[in-house]
Amino acid sequence: YTGTVAWDGGELRLDGAPGATARIYGHGNARRWAWLHAGLGGGDVLEIVAATSTRPGLRRLPPLVFLRLRRNGRTWPRRAERSAFGWAGLGRFKSRLGLPSWTVSGRSGLRRIRVEVTQPGERTLALDYTDPDGSGAVCRNSETADAHVVLERWWGRWRTEAEWTLDGTAHAEVGDR
Repeated sequence: YTGTVAWDGGELRLDGAPGATARIYGHGNARRWAWLHAGLGGGDVLEIVAATSTRPGLRRLPPLVFLRLRRNGRTWPRRAERSAFGWAGLGRFKSRLGLPSWTVSGRSGLRRIRVEVTQPGERTLALDYTDPDGSGAVCRNSETADAHVVLERWWGRWRTEAEWTLDGTAHAEVGDR
């Protein structure tokens, strides 16, 4: 990366710095998005991406949620697209994007999950940036976010299978245009 990151009282200049990006070729970047990386301990991890398209018509839809939980060496849901599309179609998993808190919930097979992420203002950095097409966006990122995760399983009724509370150890971001 080459460029400048500026904030109140400081500036960071980059010239050929290593980094990584992802692109959705031909579709542009998301209009609104949130993501979470949560190390749950013992090698278990939860990854979430929720995003709304910038395309007319599609931007009116609720965010698509892609969720993967790696627990005890197994991945749930087994297919990556299941959380976004599922057996019952669009919106199998739901999200409410906002700050300081955002949520994701949904069900696949005999399990359901509820995730609440909190990005306290004092632990969240807001960064304005310009996309290659000239449009502006703001991402609000916290490497010390909080998260509460409840995983339930159907055994004649919903019962808690696992629960995690992360205080300041989750990495989360919310962005919009």
